Amino acid sequence: VFHIREDNIDESSFERDTTGGRIRFGYSFSEYLRQSWAYTLRMDDVRPASDASQFIKDDSGRSVTSSISHTLSYDSRDNRFSPNDGYVLSTTNEIAGLGGSKRFLRNRVSAGIYYSVAPDYVLSVLGQAGHIIGLGQDVDVNERFNLGGDNFRGFETAGIGPRDLEADDALGGNVFGVGTVEMSFPLPLPDEYALRGRLFAEAGTLFGLDRDDLPGVADDTSLRATIGVGASWDSPFGPIRVDLGYPVLKEPYDRTQI
Repeated sequence: VFHIREDNIDESSFERDTTGGRIRFGYSFSEYLRQSWAYTLRMDDVRPASDASQFIKDDSGRSVTSSISHTLSYDSRDNRFSPNDGYVLSTTNEIAGLGGSKRFLRNRVSAGIYYSVAPDYVLSVLGQAGHIIGLGQDVDVNERFNLGGDNFRGFETAGIGPRDLEADDALGGNVFGVGTVEMSFPLPLPDEYALRGRLFAEAGTLFGLDRDDLPGVADDTSLRATIGVGASWDSPFGPIRVDLGYPVLKEPYDRTQI
């Protein structure tokens, strides 16, 4: 059971309250293969600012979402938090329309491969993609994907993708894809510090709106890319990582953040 209050004024000129609940269960087919199911019922209340994009204003007010989803995953990694070998594949499908006012189909896939090129040197290749389509209605701002911040380093939260240039509001997109190549290596410190360094390169895109009748909206499929360094610490409280990303491919209207 949850109640979430979001302040998206800086990114998209609206605030949102979400209240609802979720029940889920899962089971294993084998050591590596697992499936889980979830039912979610939630109410969203979107409150746009007076100068918000018309796209945001059109999605204002209250809506109810009733959805069922499932995730199928295959995970052969030797460690979920600091893998040295193995791979993980996952697909999630969610359909809304079992009651409520929202109807959509959302699909997400992700994959990651980890390989030790030398003792304590781990090369990883990661990727994820998603697509959402409205079922008899447009996809609104509550459901569209966002990129930037913790899911695309080098850009601000919701700093990538379709944007109302006049209001400077991020609108989210119906399609996204992100790929990452990363090399993890030990730092020249005593083992008890449990610190590792990291070099990475990241590329991706976010695009797609159901409407194209509003002027001043940028929406294209161009690729964005970031390079950077980072460090991770296997702390007593759980794994902690800090990254420094610098964007090398961007659009003029994107919001970057080192």
